[in-house]
Amino acid sequence: MPENLRSDARRNREKILAAASELFAEEGAGLCMDDLARRAGVGHATVFRRFPNKEELVLALFEDRLADVARAVEGASSREDAWEGLVEAMTDIAERQARDRGLMEAVGAEVFGSPRLHEARRRVVEPMAGLLARAQEAGSVRADLEPLDVFFLITAAGRASPCHFEIPGLWRRYLGVILDGMRPAGASPLSPEAPSSDELESAIGSPAAASPA
Repeated sequence: MPENLRSDARRNREKILAAASELFAEEGAGLCMDDLARRAGVGHATVFRRFPNKEELVLALFEDRLADVARAVEGASSREDAWEGLVEAMTDIAERQARDRGLMEAVGAEVFGSPRLHEARRRVVEPMAGLLARAQEAGSVRADLEPLDVFFLITAAGRASPCHFEIPGLWRRYLGVILDGMRPAGASPLSPEAPSSDELESAIGSPAAASPA
């Protein structure tokens, strides 16, 4: 959040973001800025002064979500049992993604790959990497998994349904399968190798990532 906002501007920003969260949950990625102004109880000019376009709105919301996720992962990292901490962190993130499905559908490559989010992404990845390493050292998780694998697997659980329908809590079933697959017993070699953080940063910043499919 910008640090130099006046108190009234800060309140308006918070009202707009809260209303946007509600509308994304209700309407999905097709949020209308006119509806947003009405829901937030502010004028159109106020919305566009804070967020000149929908991409800026999504970017701000996603930045807030990443900060929440970072705090959740850091909290899970304090668990003495690293496997329990890893399960806690993955479950928390998957639940957030399921709850924020409309917002996540609106997060395109331009938003996810924004340089503005580089530090926010790092704050999520680093504690998860430490948690994964501890679990692997304890023999609780297969040794060939990398931190980015964990985030991709969480996203896979959250998007398990093949169509645009919602069965509440269905993601928990597939997260359970994924967690079982992360265990060392019966693990077979994985191919290709997992991408590194540098490779991911390069990929999301490439012109191909910003182009529509």
